[in-house]
Amino acid sequence: MATNFPGSLDTSTQQPAPSSTTDLDATGYEHDVVHANHSGALIAVETKLGATDSNASANAVLVGTGSSATSWTTTPTISGLVTCSGGVSAPLLINAQTGTTYTFVLADASKLVTASNGSAQTYTVPPNSGVAFPTGTAITIIGIGAGKVTLAQGSGVTINSKDSEKAIDGQHASVTIIKTATDTWQLIGALQA
Repeated sequence: MATNFPGSLDTSTQQPAPSSTTDLDATGYEHDVVHANHSGALIAVETKLGATDSNASANAVLVGTGSSATSWTTTPTISGLVTCSGGVSAPLLINAQTGTTYTFVLADASKLVTASNGSAQTYTVPPNSGVAFPTGTAITIIGIGAGKVTLAQGSGVTINSKDSEKAIDGQHASVTIIKTATDTWQLIGALQA
């Protein structure tokens, strides 16, 4: 019988897994015993997880705390990072900017930032001391306005790019910046001087 969980994991004796040649009348493999064990395990999991998410904040993820076999907590998702609807998907969220200057913020990680202005625009990558983006963070920028969009290096930041070009190559062109080290980013895409 599945009796250990959730205090500890059940053993293969408590949760028998008959093969195609197992005699289902053999001790521990009787049809009703196998179903009772599986039902007991499902009920234990349902009890542990609960029937509602009333203890979790919206869009939270259930995670282990590492303190024991029965300890769980919730971790909020990063603003809209993952949406579940018949499967897991990660829609590209958009941060629409219309000014002539902008400094990236942590919420821009994995987002599309649109630059819409008829005048020249400067988008600054801040130093890690100001905004601690995780290494591997990518931000895509599209110039949807007529003004030239240039990426600027915050204090101590290095942006590497082909031919050291740092501006988006015209309206509706795009670039992506990727953090490769503490204050080092790689700029790729449609670039101009």
